[in-house]
Amino acid sequence: MKLIDSLYSIISDSACESGHDFSIRLNPEHFIYKAHFPGEPITPGVCIMQISRELLEKSTGLSLEIDYVKNIKFLRIISPSENSIVDCSLSKVSREDSHVKAQAVIGAEGGICAKLSISCKILDYGKN
Repeated sequence: MKLIDSLYSIISDSACESGHDFSIRLNPEHFIYKAHFPGEPITPGVCIMQISRELLEKSTGLSLEIDYVKNIKFLRIISPSENSIVDCSLSKVSREDSHVKAQAVIGAEGGICAKLSISCKILDYGKN
């Protein structure tokens, strides 16, 4: 399930020397927040991983599927009511045959909320 343009929208994106930086706006009205958790919504960790994958797709122009995530650290809660604007930085982006790897740092209001290393399989690898 794609979360872009439903759970969040991209406000800005820019390629930089170390990778790619995005600012996104969370949608506090999304149904995920009604269940996780009613009255005190927080962004689920699995959604943070999916957002990272979707932004990696956008930055590389490739169709990707998460292969594995490691070294994941959730440091602060991301609440759409308190932090509707979130910054996502992708660094150490590398392509190795049929995979793309990157490190993602997700932050809000100047603090780091999550860090992860993600490896994604290229879905259309070998075609053409």
